Amino acid sequence: MASGRSNGGCGAGGGRGYNAPPNAVQQPVNQAFVNLQEETPQAHELLGPPKRQRGQNPKRANSPPRGRITMILGPPEDCADSVRALKKRARQVCTLRTAPSEPSLCSDPISFTSEDAKGIQHPHSDPLVIEVTMGDFNVERVLIDTGSTVNVLCWQTLEKMGVTPDQLKPETRTLTGYDGVAKMSMGDVKLQVRAGGVTRKTKFAVIDAPPIYNAILGVPWIYSMQAVPSTYHLCLKFPTTTGICTLYGDQRIARVCSVIEKKQRTAENA
Repeated sequence: MASGRSNGGCGAGGGRGYNAPPNAVQQPVNQAFVNLQEETPQAHELLGPPKRQRGQNPKRANSPPRGRITMILGPPEDCADSVRALKKRARQVCTLRTAPSEPSLCSDPISFTSEDAKGIQHPHSDPLVIEVTMGDFNVERVLIDTGSTVNVLCWQTLEKMGVTPDQLKPETRTLTGYDGVAKMSMGDVKLQVRAGGVTRKTKFAVIDAPPIYNAILGVPWIYSMQAVPSTYHLCLKFPTTTGICTLYGDQRIARVCSVIEKKQRTAENA
């Protein structure tokens, strides 16, 4: 299952078998395949991106939807946790802004090929679970979750790092799951998270709950890394100063986490 998906290196292209430069950081490699097909343009048409604006809804079937199911939410890091602030933040998407300046990173496009999907069992419905370095510790069972607006860290994980409760920043926040159940966090903590040779100071909401995953890296971390995850290929790609880095997910660990979740659910219902 995991054979053939060792994280070989990070560099230009991020492909398997790539010989990284001497100063490049060797990291696991995972990639995803996106095959976008467009209609062949007519002779009188100019080539260009699809004529679709941000926020525009795709065409729907004639029958109206029966409802909408949203995602796991928590207070965003870029505004206050109030209805007024959140409404103002929602309106800001209608205002065009200049892209933020970033350090000099590889400008190669991030793409995925069928090679990236090798070494895993198909078909699958496994989440993307990776390993990263937090502080001085290599942390396994880290979920990449594009549906989480906060990064989450389990208290049991912090305890193993030697962190004490008084080292947490006392900023409790309400985290709401997809089922609408709310849970208060213990506080916040900032850790240096390193992946593929790139380090980002990352803010986590700390929760005291039986851990299925040691941590959840949500939208804030994914955005800060300019990363593109792929569920199909169970991998994550992002630019570095030396090229495109690819981190492979661990399908076996992802399924072990499913077993842990099932056992916890069974114990709660007993």
